[in-house]
Amino acid sequence: FYLVADAPNPQFDWQAAIIESVRKVTHIAPPDDADANTIIGMPVVREGIIAVDTRQYGLCACVTNAKYCSTTEVYPDSPSVTDAICNDAQVAAIDGALRYILENEGSKEE
Repeated sequence: FYLVADAPNPQFDWQAAIIESVRKVTHIAPPDDADANTIIGMPVVREGIIAVDTRQYGLCACVTNAKYCSTTEVYPDSPSVTDAICNDAQVAAIDGALRYILENEGSKEE
C-alpha cells in the first residue's frame, strides 16, 4: 500500500495518518529502489507516500480540487495480499483520513 499525494497541494500529515491506519491491516510499500528511495520512479517524501502533480498525470485525486485528496494504491496480486486485505486497507485508509480531519479540523462551521 502506498499513497500518491498531490504535489501542488500536499497534506503529508493527513497522508501519514492514513498510512498509520492502513499499517494495521497490511504492509506499507517499501521503495522499489532503496538506493534512490523511490516508488514507481518517484521520490518517497514520507514512508509510503510519493507526490506528483495529479492533474498532470490525470489521477483521480485532482478531480474535486479538495483540500484533502490522495490516490491510494494497493495490489491484490501481491503475494502477501488478498482481495479481503485490499478491501480492509481501503476501509482503513478512509477511517484514518476521516479521524485525522475530525481531530484536526473538528466541526468548524463557516
